[in-house]
Formats: sequence, structure tokens, C-alpha cells
Amino acid sequence: MKATVMIAIILLLAGTMVATPNNQANLKLHQQEITIKTADNLKLYAWLTPSPDKHAPLYVLLPMMGRTHTSYNDFIKALYDKLTPSDTGKKAMHKIPNILTFDLRGHGKSTTLGKATIGFRSMSPEDFQKYPQDIQEMITHILNDTTYDIDKNNIVVIGASIGANTAIMVPALVKNVKQVVMLSPGENYRSLEPANYLKKYQGKVLICASEEDGYASESSKKLAKLNNNCTLKIYPGSNHGTNIINNHPQTMTYLLDWLFK
Repeated sequence: MKATVMIAIILLLAGTMVATPNNQANLKLHQQEITIKTADNLKLYAWLTPSPDKHAPLYVLLPMMGRTHTSYNDFIKALYDKLTPSDTGKKAMHKIPNILTFDLRGHGKSTTLGKATIGFRSMSPEDFQKYPQDIQEMITHILNDTTYDIDKNNIVVIGASIGANTAIMVPALVKNVKQVVMLSPGENYRSLEPANYLKKYQGKVLICASEEDGYASESSKKLAKLNNNCTLKIYPGSNHGTNIINNHPQTMTYLLDWLFK
């Protein structure tokens, strides 16, 4: 009986050792819910997946309208798969970043404003214009928390749709944003207009859109001309925002290669 119990324990421990952050379920377990009160008293929620590496970059992920932080789960898994060496003992070429995903104002859990409940369907353009400041406040909170060993000089912001428009506005409020990815941006989403921010931004930019996604496609082509450090990728089909990378492995691969080349 004792021998049987001992074998069961060994097998259980072996199974635990095999589990890694590459597994989608395990990724969820490693995400830490972070909550702050913004300047206007919104209870803003984000989820941090801390890096296993010391002094690693910070990746900030902004969903499209109607979606929450979970819309980037496939991206996080693909990123871990890319950066985790397949050979035991082999040193990784790049550090795995700290990953911060959001429920944007009016989405998911970020719907409590003071004593009121808000939702994106009834928000005004002025409400949406608070997105960049919301992101800045959460990033500042994370960077000031000594619990996390984050490289404050290496920040990447990735956004989809209205999150894409917000993403390019963040470098005006947060220092050391080295790269910005815009998935299906628009010239104007709910009064968030990225053109002037693109003109001023000095880092690298990747803009992606689908050819049949009319407004986003045409907007992307126009916006890409405003920044000499911008790469434009137009894909077949009509996928919008995070669906561009989630529905097509080759576009996910291109995005990851672009981030780490």
C-alpha cells in the first residue's frame, strides 16, 4: 500500500513539473488582477502576467470595443511558445515580458464609476477620450510597485480597433514606449484621432488591417503614411482587431517576429 501511494505521489509531482506557462489554463492562473481608482473615480481593472525573467519589458494590451482582456489570451500563449526554448537547458534569446491586459472603461469589470454603473454602449465621446489617461494611470501604478522587477525603459503597447487608436496616444503620456502595434485602427473612433500622435511618435509602429474591413483598411493606409518608422500589413478577408491575429496563425507569427526582430 505504501509503495502504491509513493508511486502516485511521484506521478503527481511529475505532472506538476511538466505544466508550464505555455499552457492556456496555467496562464490564467498566473494572471494577477490589478485594480485602481482613476482620477475621476472609475474602478479600472487590468490583469498582469508577471515575467519569469528579471528586469523584463512591459507589454500593454488594449482590446477592441465590446471585448475584454481575455481577447489576448491566444496572443499571450503564442508569445510564451515563441520565447520559451523547446530544448531543456537552452537559454532564451529574449526575455519573456511582463504582460498587462485591460478591461477598458465601460467594458468587463471596469464599469463602476463612483456610485454609477457605466457601459460602452451608452458612453459619450468625452468618456472614450479618457482611455489614454486611464492606461497611463494603470501603467504608472504598475511601474511604481516594487513587487515587480520591470524594465521601465522598454514598454510595448498593442491595441485593437479603438484600442489601437488609444495605443498610439499612450507614448505622449508614458515614457519609453519603444513599439506600438495598431490592429485595425481608424482615423476617428469615438473622437479618438491618432493622426497627430503618429506624426510625433519616434518609435517603431506596425499597422495591420484586413482588406475587406473597409473603414479600418482605408484608415490604416492613410495613417501609415504619417510615420516613416511604420510598417503596414494588409491581409485578405474581413477580420477586425484581435480577430486578425487570433483567426490566422500566419499573421500571429508575423506580429511576433516583428516584435522581436
